[in-house]
Amino acid sequence: MTYLALTLPGGQTINPPAGIPKGGITVTSSVIGNAVTIMLIIAAILSLIFLILGGIRWITSGGDKQKVASARSRITYAIVGLVVAMGAFFIINVIGYFFHVKLIGF
Repeated sequence: MTYLALTLPGGQTINPPAGIPKGGITVTSSVIGNAVTIMLIIAAILSLIFLILGGIRWITSGGDKQKVASARSRITYAIVGLVVAMGAFFIINVIGYFFHVKLIGF
């Protein structure tokens, strides 16, 4: 694979000096795709953890209206976070499908 966009007479090529990192857009897109995947997984795990904690807080509220309201809002925000994380995953995969790019792979 040639990384230079330079053509020399006679099919000669210029090799980069040793120690210069090779890469390009393929490496960058791979790093970005992995970072997005990791962030979406973390967001989904945190949403589920907060959903469980909200349920535990609701159970242990003892009928106190303020504690029940706090637990209910925690559960609501956890569900919203989970929906946003799954929606982002869906949107990224749909965009990747239309542009024939594998952005996130499981």
